[in-house]
Amino acid sequence: MSGPGRKPLCLHTAPMRKFASMGGEAGAARQLAGLLRGGGGDLAAQRVARLVAEACAGVEPAESARQCAALRDSILQLCEDGTLTPTEARRLCREVDGAQAAMLDALSSPQRVLDALERALSDTPARDLPDLAVQGALSADSAALLIGENGKLVIRATAGLEIPPDAADPRSVAGRALADGSVVEASDTENARAVLAFPLQFGDELLGVLRVSSRTAWKFSDDEKRFLRAIATRAATLLAGDDPQARLRHTLRTFESLIEASPLPILSIDRNGFVQIWSRAAEEFFGWQRHEVVGKATPLGSHDLEEALRIRQEIDDGRVIRNQEVRWKRKDGTHLDLALSAAPLRDPAGAVSGSIAILVDITDRKQREEQAVRTARFREHFVGIVSHDLRNPLTAIVTSAQLLLRYGELPERQARVVARIAASADRMARMIDDLLDFARSRLGGEFPIHPRRIDLRQICGQTVEELEFAYTRQVKLEVHGDPWGDWDPDRMAQVISNLVGNAVRHSEGDVEVTLRGERDFVVLETHNRGTPIPREVLPHVFEPGRRGTDRSGGLGLGLFIVQQIVLAHGGSIEVSSSESDGTTFTVALPRKGRQKP
Repeated sequence: MSGPGRKPLCLHTAPMRKFASMGGEAGAARQLAGLLRGGGGDLAAQRVARLVAEACAGVEPAESARQCAALRDSILQLCEDGTLTPTEARRLCREVDGAQAAMLDALSSPQRVLDALERALSDTPARDLPDLAVQGALSADSAALLIGENGKLVIRATAGLEIPPDAADPRSVAGRALADGSVVEASDTENARAVLAFPLQFGDELLGVLRVSSRTAWKFSDDEKRFLRAIATRAATLLAGDDPQARLRHTLRTFESLIEASPLPILSIDRNGFVQIWSRAAEEFFGWQRHEVVGKATPLGSHDLEEALRIRQEIDDGRVIRNQEVRWKRKDGTHLDLALSAAPLRDPAGAVSGSIAILVDITDRKQREEQAVRTARFREHFVGIVSHDLRNPLTAIVTSAQLLLRYGELPERQARVVARIAASADRMARMIDDLLDFARSRLGGEFPIHPRRIDLRQICGQTVEELEFAYTRQVKLEVHGDPWGDWDPDRMAQVISNLVGNAVRHSEGDVEVTLRGERDFVVLETHNRGTPIPREVLPHVFEPGRRGTDRSGGLGLGLFIVQQIVLAHGGSIEVSSSESDGTTFTVALPRKGRQKP
C-alpha cells in the first residue's frame, strides 16, 4: 500500500550481511564518528539513513532492529572510549532511531495491508472491521461503523482516534453517503483533514456507512480507497444476514475487491497455462491489459526454461512456492527481477486445477547487488594497480637515483638533477601511500592498523629529529607522564610527521610538540604561530581534498588520513586556530588501541 508521498516499495527476500563492506557495525560507527567530528553533521545523517536502509532491506523487522541496536552499541562504545562526546553520541543514536522508525514503517505497509485483508476474509465480526481499516490504510487514524436505524445513523463500532459527535448527523459526510448511496469524500471538516465514507449496500438495501478519517493526510491514496472499499463490502456482507447464496455472492465480490486492492501483482493460471485472473496491479506492472491476457496463454516468458518447468512441476505436485527469484518480461520487452510466491488451486475433487501467484519487484535489489560486485572488483583492481603496478617502477626510479648519487661520481649540476628526481620520487611514493589509504577507507575496506606495545616518546623523538633535519628548523618537544600504549608504530609516525610537518611549513617561529600521559589516554599536541587556518576552512579541514593555505602540491589527503588513523585507534582529533593563540592540533589516543574488528 502506498500512502501519500510514499515511494513504491521493493521487498527483498534474502537476508544479507549488513555493514559487511564497512568492517561491521564498529567500522560503520567509526566512519559516522569521522564524518561528525569532521564537521559533516548533514553527511553523517545521510550516511545513517543509508546504513539503516541497507540494514532493513530484505530482513524481518526483528533482525533489522538487532542490526540497528548493534550500530547504536558501537556508537556508545566510541563514546565510552572518548572518541565521541555524549552529545555527539546521542545525536548519532537519534539519527539511527529516526531512520529505523521510518524504514520499518515503510517496509511494513504492504504486509499490514495483506494481513488486514486476510483477517477481513476470516471469521472476523463486523465490529472489528474499523480496527482492520485503521491497520491497513496508513493515512487513516480513525474509523467507525455506523448502522442505519429508523432513518438515522448510529455509531456501533470505532477504532483509532475519537469520532466527533456530529459524525452521525444527516448533514455529515457519513450522512450524505447514506442518503446518496455513493462514496463521499471531504477535506478539512469534522475535526479532520480528510474524511471518507463508504455506503454499506447489500442488493438494493443500504445498511449503514463505513467512515474513515485522517488528521495528518489531506487525501487518501487510490490504493487506500480500494482497500477500504473492500472492507466496506465485507461489512455489508456480514450485516446482511445468513442467506447462503447472498453470502457466497458477496464473498466472491469481496475476494475480487481484495485482489483489486492489492498493490502487488496477483494472477491465476489454470493447469493448461491459460490466465484466469489478472489484477489491476498486474496490468500496471507488466503492461498487458486484462482483455489481452485472460483466457489466453500467459505472456510472461521466463529467461530460464528449465527454471520455469521446475516451478510448474512443483505447482502440479501441490507444493507452495515462496519467494522464488524469477526474471519475467514486460509487454515492452524489458525484463524484471521478481520474487514469486505461488500456491496450487484445487477443484472440488481435490485435484490441482491451476495456481495463484503474487509477485514482488526485486529489480532494484538485484541492481544493487550487481553494483556491489562491480564496486568490489573495481576496488581490487584499483588497489592492485596502486600497490603493485605503480610501486614497482617507482621503486626502480628511487633505487636508481640513490645509486647514482652514491656511486655515480656525478658533476655537481647533474647530481642536483638526480637528487631532484629522488626527492620527487619519494614524494610520489608518499602520495601513492595516501591514495591507497584513501581508496581503502572510501571503497569500503577496513583502515589497516597493526597495534603493538610501543613508547610514543621514542616514535615522536625520531620523527621530530628527521623533520628538523629535512626542514633545517628547530622543533621543541616536551614529554610529561607515561607515553606507553598499544598503537601501530608506523601509523603513529605518519600522524606525527603529517601534523608536525604542517606546523613547520606554516609556522612563524618555534614549533611546539607536547606528549602528555594521562590515566587512560596519551595526548599529542602540536602548536605553531603564523597565519591561522581560515574560518571558512576550519570546519572542513579533515575532509579529503581540503588543503587550506597549503601549496605543497599534494593531494590534500594528509589530514583526512591522520583523522582516519586516529579513529581506527579509537581516538579523537581536534583543531583550533586563531590570530592570537596560533594553531593547535590535539590528538587523544586511548592506551589500549582499538583492535581490528
